[in-house]
Amino acid sequence: MIDDDRQELAPARQAPPLPFTFRQLECFLAVAESGSISRAAARMRASDSAVADSITAMERSLGVELFRRQRSRGATLTSDGLTILPIARRILTDGAELGASVGRHSHAIVGPVRIGLGGTLASLILPQLLTMTMQEHPGIHIDYRTGDLTTLLDAAERAELDLIVTFDLDVPPEYQRVSLGTTQAMLVVAEDHPLAALDAVPLEMVAEEPMVLLDIVASRIYTLEIMSGRGITPRIVHRTPDYELCRSLVGRGLGYTLLMKRNVSTETWDGRRVVYLPLDPPPRPVDVLVTWPHSPIPPRVAAVVACAKRLRSEVAAIMS
Repeated sequence: MIDDDRQELAPARQAPPLPFTFRQLECFLAVAESGSISRAAARMRASDSAVADSITAMERSLGVELFRRQRSRGATLTSDGLTILPIARRILTDGAELGASVGRHSHAIVGPVRIGLGGTLASLILPQLLTMTMQEHPGIHIDYRTGDLTTLLDAAERAELDLIVTFDLDVPPEYQRVSLGTTQAMLVVAEDHPLAALDAVPLEMVAEEPMVLLDIVASRIYTLEIMSGRGITPRIVHRTPDYELCRSLVGRGLGYTLLMKRNVSTETWDGRRVVYLPLDPPPRPVDVLVTWPHSPIPPRVAAVVACAKRLRSEVAAIMS
């Protein structure tokens, strides 16, 4: 018997058909991220012509050009392509989550997770994180990029990144964060520097010497904060965003620098050696973070954060 008092569901409004298919979106995203149709085809295990045809059909349906195709430069996004890129990512991610949330796939964790890493942390953390995630969640695909904090934060605000791995230096206070470990700055000098044999060094002892500054956002903020706190204005003679170039310049006796404490080789790429010395008094410790702009996060992103947490002991060993 039907309850006459029950309200009938209003009929859904007829939505216009989508001007693209999910496969076309996958091809679009693959070309955008790889920079060429051939690399996208290899990634998707499809032919070049199939990927190119999908892009052409999508452009025709939307009535816009999404890529500029140049034989020597591959495929670069147009303004319209850049506009729909974050939307395409969200659609594909939501589609993957929809499929994983019901039926036989309801316990699956699948889909892309986009991570940005500070350049000096990427080589120390990313390989381990990729390995653990592949082992525990084979349905997750991690896309990554490196850059300075400002660039990564901008990308996160545009929904181009799910997570950022960085030092806890100038991270917006509203960001969610998980600490993977702590470190602190050390004085780095050439192996034959007069202070190289000391157990710890007050910064005042190098105040008049030339300095090589690792000129990336996190390092610059922390270094200048430490120097300012000791009333020292550094004599910066070289600036570089390249970690190994910074160490090589120091190894050649062209100045001292401050770098985060880590368990890495003291040999520079040009065959010289540097010495890491504790500062006296020690500077404030700094956390290594996984951070993100919004909460809650999707299950696939939470799964990667959980993997990162399990790397804490390895991160501690690296930073020791």
